[in-house]
Amino acid sequence: MEHSHSKYISNFNSWAEQKRFVDFTDKDVEFLKKLHPFAIEYADTFVEKLYEHLMTFPDTKRFLGDEKMLMRLKLAQKSYFIDLTSGEYGEEYFKSRIKVGIVHQRIGLPPRIYMSTYCYYMQLIIPHIYGNPAFDAETSNGIFSALYKIINLDQELAISAYVHATDEVISRQTEEILEMSTPVIQIWEGVVAAPIIGMLDNGRTQQFMERLLEKIVETNSPVALIDITGVPQIDTATAQHLIDTINAVKLLGSQVIITGVRPVIAQTLVHLGIDLSGIVTRPTMASGLKVALDKLSIKFIDPSKA
Repeated sequence: MEHSHSKYISNFNSWAEQKRFVDFTDKDVEFLKKLHPFAIEYADTFVEKLYEHLMTFPDTKRFLGDEKMLMRLKLAQKSYFIDLTSGEYGEEYFKSRIKVGIVHQRIGLPPRIYMSTYCYYMQLIIPHIYGNPAFDAETSNGIFSALYKIINLDQELAISAYVHATDEVISRQTEEILEMSTPVIQIWEGVVAAPIIGMLDNGRTQQFMERLLEKIVETNSPVALIDITGVPQIDTATAQHLIDTINAVKLLGSQVIITGVRPVIAQTLVHLGIDLSGIVTRPTMASGLKVALDKLSIKFIDPSKA
């Protein structure tokens, strides 16, 4: 959470621009300050009414079943509600609103519930704004307009942070899936193996190449087996990615053996005009490993013939 939070804090300068975009001015701040004593007085009442309302819906009630958590949420909501009219809308306010979106994403609270909360608050507050004898029509209109602006700003910040945090989770999960689908392991001293499962695109190729090269350097391996048994088909782009990886391995002084070359893949490579001359290929990883051990002058004894 802190990582996501820090990314948004670095964009604090955009907060001033967002306020200008909705025409949130110093006059609006003054109007909200007029509402602040009222917000403090009625905060507990409004928060209780809000949670009574939320508890009538099964999909929100399941998030609020724990009494201790519910108490913490109510306290946080009270503080949040009071801050709406605090008159302080600088960096600390910005941070708190960003954190709301990130926390809601972490606990899996849908954005529609968050948006509905603001709608319900407005329903609770508006009658008190226009029914307050201390406010004339102009003041009531000014307070309503200022409140509407700050709520829109809050929603934009929290939803943007929510989406950003979700994107980070998806990106991290994608990276983890890629790592699992492109493993690089040392199968013998001096030999690393890298089975490829699925098609290679630019992003995946870059990650695959980096992992393979790092493993070669780490293990000081002169031979690398790249197994393409799990590649369903070869197109020009995939073949070129494969060639680029092979050339990168050669620059480290290591040799590549391509295994898992099925007849249909071999025919496709010939049809595409891909030149694999000078590159050792074998139909299976076992036969490729035997070639690798021969190159390392390691004698392989078949247990069945021993």
